[in-house]
Amino acid sequence: MSEEYIPLVEQKRLRAKEIKKHNLANILTHWFNVAMWALLLPTGIAIMASPRLGLVPPLWSEAFRNVLGGTANLVRFHYTIGLLWMSVLTFNILVGFRRYFLPFAARGMLLDGDDIEWMKIKPLKMLGLAKDKTLPPQEAYNAGQKLYSYLVVLGSAVIGASGATLAFGKYVLPTDWRWIIQWARPIHFSAVGAVVAGLFIHVYMGAVFPEEKEAFFSMFTGKVSGWYARRHHAKWYWRVAAEEAAWEEGVLAEGRERAAQVTAGD
Repeated sequence: MSEEYIPLVEQKRLRAKEIKKHNLANILTHWFNVAMWALLLPTGIAIMASPRLGLVPPLWSEAFRNVLGGTANLVRFHYTIGLLWMSVLTFNILVGFRRYFLPFAARGMLLDGDDIEWMKIKPLKMLGLAKDKTLPPQEAYNAGQKLYSYLVVLGSAVIGASGATLAFGKYVLPTDWRWIIQWARPIHFSAVGAVVAGLFIHVYMGAVFPEEKEAFFSMFTGKVSGWYARRHHAKWYWRVAAEEAAWEEGVLAEGRERAAQVTAGD
């Protein structure tokens, strides 16, 4: 968060100003992911449940088996939702790869020097240390959000590939290659665990941490206030402000040119 002094009048203007941060595709994809994980995670835990491991209460597994009509249906439901999840994400990436995904990744998701410095200072500030240090300006997504996005992209690819191997490996792999299925299970669980561990931090920072509440609500409205953008994402805010100023100058220049033409005609 920026520690820049902002006069009260400017604060009021910024609080009233809205800046678009997410388009509809972003919002729909985000909540689609939430819905899929809300179905995949509990059913995956139920499949993994074993009295010998003691990681999950037996009632959890029994409840899902009873609702879905047995272990086979539980497994079938889980991998069907998984296939739907991966199919929609793959379709979105393929359709929007050149027009949206690549420009978005190149402009907003690559780490730069400010991000590296942010990662050094932010944890200390959260612990009440490094009070004399100022966080460097951030893009529309800060360094922590960028890192988590890398984890999600890589983790999703591993989860999808290992899940497909577990679901269909015995039907398509030669007998000599069945060892891959055994490796796919711990890889699948580890990838899910890594993404979920990051998810706890992501949810806390977005939905619980007071300073980041606007980031959470922006996933419904697509917008944040100018105040939030300038305080938390100054690099992005000033780029947007410069683009708006250039557009306004273009409109004014066109207006002046037309006014001159009308005057000359008179």
